Amino acid sequence: MIQKGQSYLVLVTTNQNIADYYIVASPKLSNATNNNTLVGVVVLHYDNSTTPAIGSLPSGPDPFDMQFSINQEKSIRWNLTTGAARPNPQGMFHVTNVTIIETFILNASTTTIYGLSCYSVNNVSYLIPDTPLKLADFFSNRTGVYELDAFSKNTSNANAVRGVFVASALHKGWTEIVLENNLDIIDTWHLDGYSFFVVGMGEGDWNPESRSSYNLYDPIARSTVQVYPGGWSSVYVYPDNPGMWNLRSQNLQSWYLGEELYVRVYDADPNPAKEKPPP
Repeated sequence: MIQKGQSYLVLVTTNQNIADYYIVASPKLSNATNNNTLVGVVVLHYDNSTTPAIGSLPSGPDPFDMQFSINQEKSIRWNLTTGAARPNPQGMFHVTNVTIIETFILNASTTTIYGLSCYSVNNVSYLIPDTPLKLADFFSNRTGVYELDAFSKNTSNANAVRGVFVASALHKGWTEIVLENNLDIIDTWHLDGYSFFVVGMGEGDWNPESRSSYNLYDPIARSTVQVYPGGWSSVYVYPDNPGMWNLRSQNLQSWYLGEELYVRVYDADPNPAKEKPPP
């Protein structure tokens, strides 16, 4: 599956008879009445082919088989046999031996606040402040704009609220982020400023025992990851890039209605090569 904000480069072994062949992309977990109109079709044309692609389009896997999709995603792994550089800041080819400093557990859900439907993270629907967060950091030490870590990074508020959700992450401290999805649609999360390692995903609730299913040997690095309905995804990130970074749903409706927060990575070194001051 290719999710919002993702792309793939694939190699195809053209070892079939010389002819034209269909390539089909179809929606997943979609109940839309016009799904047939959402199918994308292209033709793979062999040189010198005189045989057009004919017959019905390939049906593909069951679009509602979530376990198939999870297994397919888990099968995408880093190729450790190639010699190219890898994005692991500690210079290893895998994350087996990294020390996790802290864990974020972020639960996405819908809620109602003041009679309005909202999306939330840990029961906090993001409220955009009048003052940009970095300006508040630089000029007023956050006073009157937001309170750092005012909301929990690993448990949900007892009551749904709107607020400026800013969570701290230790500079150069490996962080585990668990994303849980209480929605009835596939959610897709993106983190600005970083790539992270997708180490695990599954159905149902995440718990510490879920770590036994993690792939720490050859996980792929990306900045966007899907979370299936009623499921979870877990990523490892190394916050070595100081700044204020948006962590959000890529579903536009969810993002617009509050499913986001900011991760503040602070480095006391004022070197402008690391982080330029505000204008």
